[in-house]
This record gives sequence, structure tokens and C-alpha cells, in this order.
Amino acid sequence: MTSSEAIASDAKMGTIRKEARTMLWYEAEKRNTSQYICLPMSDEQEHNSAFNAAANINVHHAQLQDLSLSAARRLYKGGIRSGDPIRTRVQAQEMLDKIPPSQRAGIDGKSTDVNTQQYLSDKHASHIKPHSKGGSNDPKNIKWENAKDNLARGDKPMTSQEQIRLDAKWHFDNLTGAVKAGVKAAPLGAAIGVATAAPFSLLTNALRVVRGEISAQEAAIETLKDTVKGGAVGGVTAFVTTTLAAACPPIAIALTAAVPVLAVVGTAGMVYEFFKILEDHKQTVKVYYESLTQQELERLQSIENELIYEHQKNLEFLAEAEAINQEITNRPIAPGIEGAMQRLRESVAIAKSLGLTSADSKLLPDSQLLSLPPNS
Repeated sequence: MTSSEAIASDAKMGTIRKEARTMLWYEAEKRNTSQYICLPMSDEQEHNSAFNAAANINVHHAQLQDLSLSAARRLYKGGIRSGDPIRTRVQAQEMLDKIPPSQRAGIDGKSTDVNTQQYLSDKHASHIKPHSKGGSNDPKNIKWENAKDNLARGDKPMTSQEQIRLDAKWHFDNLTGAVKAGVKAAPLGAAIGVATAAPFSLLTNALRVVRGEISAQEAAIETLKDTVKGGAVGGVTAFVTTTLAAACPPIAIALTAAVPVLAVVGTAGMVYEFFKILEDHKQTVKVYYESLTQQELERLQSIENELIYEHQKNLEFLAEAEAINQEITNRPIAPGIEGAMQRLRESVAIAKSLGLTSADSKLLPDSQLLSLPPNS
């Protein structure tokens, strides 16, 4: 080893030490990471998607004051003959309540009016006991019925089978209307679920990439999965909640009262989830450092000792080279050709002691130098 090689080797020691530490960190991290990887999508994220989707649901059932004049007229005068008194406001509200709740539901007064008029467009206020046979115009004697069926019955009383059929039709219309409202609400719920889940999943998987648990491509795939799942949770929540609220007015009232609470819970959950992700990352890194075994530490110490040994050898070589250099510099110089030959033989001997050959320098002979004869 030459002095330049020794210096270069010494200069690389810091880099080698860093590479050794990095190698041990990576190997230990590969063995221990599987125990600490966070779930792709936590329960908190699902709950937040559900709460935020529910908080943005708005189901309103029509009241008399929400209806247009033409729709209100149907409730006050539907089935009433000319000359008979119209219904009171209370009775008109009862006639409105006979419409399936989901068929008179909407997101505001205008949409409830439109849906109510659409349902009544092909309906008659049919008397259970015909008006011609003494039947009253009280809502208790009225059922909303398809106009063709009412006209076909004429002045005959409504049979019990017909009443059962109308009751079943009422429930069926309520169910189909509720499902229709749920389907309309689902896309907004899905969008809210996506907006809730995507940022937190992106942060979680980005930190996993930083920790070396997954690659950037795997992080993108996991984020996409979490986003789709968040959208699904939000969409399903909006569909189910809207369907129930549209079919059952008390649920809609309770939901409207709970919206501020749901909004607060959803927001608080998102704040909690953000700090939880950061804390999980901190704990995962801490656990990694604590999980280094004694064997790994001993291996690191072995590498350190080897590097120190190599460095010591380099120092010894440089000291030896310096001593030889001083010896060459301070050796006595004899006069004449004999002195020159003596210096050459000494230099060749020193070079060979350092492991140099004729392949390293043309000045080094392949064979022993001949001595000059005395007095030549």
C-alpha cells in the first residue's frame, strides 16, 4: 500500500461508517416494521366520513305553508262537491299527512311542493263511504287513490280489500320514494367521504414512505383504496340516513336537530385523527430505535473496530514511510561512482522492502546490481 492509497482509504472511513449504520438501520427496520405498520384506513377515518356525510343530509317534509296555491287547493277541496264547505286548516293538514312521507319530502320547501304536486297529479281524494250515500268529507273517510280506479268504482262503497290494497300501495310508494331520495343523496355523501378520507390517507401513507415501509407507488395505491373506501362509507351513510329520514318524519326531525352535533363531532374527529397520525409516526420511529437488538449493536461495534484497525494500520504505514524518508535524507553520501552505486543499491533495497518491483518503476532492475571492482 502506497502513502496516497493510505490517505485515500483514511478519507473514506467516514463514508463507510455512515453506510454501515444505514445498512443496519434498513435491515432492522425490515424485520420490525411489519409489527408497527398502521392500518391503511383507521376506524376514526371511517367514522369521520360517516359523521360528515350525515351532517350534510337535509330532509324536509312538506307543511301547508310550503305548498303552492294549486297544491293547497287540492288538500282543502279534494273530493268535496259543489256547495259543501271546504276543509279546515287542521283537516287540510290531515289530508297532507295521508300522502306517503317520502313522496312529500325534499331538501327545502320548494322541492317538497314539487314532489307533492307530482304525487297528486294522477290522484283523486276517494271516499271510503261514497258521498252520495252519506259519506263525509272528513279526512278519515278519504284515501288518495289513482283517478282511474276511483272513477271505475263510481258511487259504490270502497271494499275492505280495496282499502288493504291502498294501504299496501301507500307503504310501497313511501318505500320507493325514500329509496329515490337516498339515491339522490348518495353522490354528495360519497364526495364528502372522499374529501374527508383522502387528505388523512395521503398523510398516513406519505409518512409510511418516509419510514421506508412502502414505496411511493404502493402509497399511491393505498391512498386510492382508502379514498374509495371513504367515498363508499360516505355514500352508504347518506343513502341509508336519507332513506330512513324521508320515510319517517320523526327521524328527519331528529336528524335536523342533530346536524350541528354531527358537524362538531366530525370536525373534532378530523382534528383528533390528524394529531393521532403524527403521534403514531413518532411512536413508530421511537419503537424502531428501541427495537435494535444487542446482536445488531455488537455487529455495528465490530464494523467500528475493523475501521479503527484499518485506520491504525494506515497510521503505522505513514510513520514507517516517514522514518524511511528520514533515513534516506540523512544517510552519508560517499564521493565518486562507488558512492553513487551504493546509494542506488540502498534505494533499491528500500523500494523492495516496500513491495515495489520493476513493474512499478523502470529504475528498479530485474536482477541484483553488480558491484564495481575496486579502483575501476
